[in-house]
Amino acid sequence: MAGKVTRDDVARLAGVSTATVSYVVNNGPRPVARRTQQNVLEAIEKLGYEPDGVARSLVTRRTRSIGFIVPDILNPAHTAITRALGDALWDADYSLTLGNSDENPERELACLRAFRGRGVDGVALTPGGGNLGALFALHESGRPLVLLDRQIEGLPASCVLFENRGGTRAAVEHLIELGHRRIGLINLPAALTPGRERRDGYLDALAAAGLRRDPALIREGGFKGGGDNPGRRLEGRLLAADLLDRRDPPTALFVSNNRLMRGVLHLVRERGLQVPADLALATFDDMEYYEDITPSITAVGTSLR
Repeated sequence: MAGKVTRDDVARLAGVSTATVSYVVNNGPRPVARRTQQNVLEAIEKLGYEPDGVARSLVTRRTRSIGFIVPDILNPAHTAITRALGDALWDADYSLTLGNSDENPERELACLRAFRGRGVDGVALTPGGGNLGALFALHESGRPLVLLDRQIEGLPASCVLFENRGGTRAAVEHLIELGHRRIGLINLPAALTPGRERRDGYLDALAAAGLRRDPALIREGGFKGGGDNPGRRLEGRLLAADLLDRRDPPTALFVSNNRLMRGVLHLVRERGLQVPADLALATFDDMEYYEDITPSITAVGTSLR
């Protein structure tokens, strides 16, 4: 059985030094003439040479991998983001190392430690808010850090956000234009960016229309909506029921994410309500299956800013 192809074998076939092979494989640190580079690449392909990733990372101090902590891999919105990030990294010749925090601070911290141990070149995550010390330490270490969807006050890391406030305001204004004056809000935790900004967008729309803010029409749930927890099954259903069972119930609801919306739709079906005749609905996170509901659900698309 033939032995493993080595860098020496590639150098011999291409007629170059082993150092030149290294420069081509690692894209530096010294430039290589285009023709020489082509000869090395052809030799690599012909011999089936596979560089030792571990050894290469020790030399370059780069693993060409990015760690990403998703808060809920079963949430279709987060799945789509993960796919987009993976595609972008693939195009840049990077790999994606994925961790699922499940909105649990202990799991999030374990993922951060695992990424550090694997030497990833950078970390992206949607933070749960419970590991501030670890995130500040990661940033101070010089390793690139990007936050997604949730900002952390005082942490000077790059952050990509949804247009939470403006998108919510537009959706609630749409409900107001349809004639609704009592609009309920089933919101995410206001302690974190999405919940805070979507609440503010809801209040902006009410204020612009001259409608009184009524705290009794606002309910707050979790990011997962209880959808995967038997003890909190379909949390959005419970919150919507609480609002609709009031003496003066809302005629419309804005629901802050697709997971909470699942519960609201469950209640609508359970009670035989007609949308929008009995209850108008609007939500954040435009899911494909909303188009299959008659009539389709008004939703804010999750473009990033």
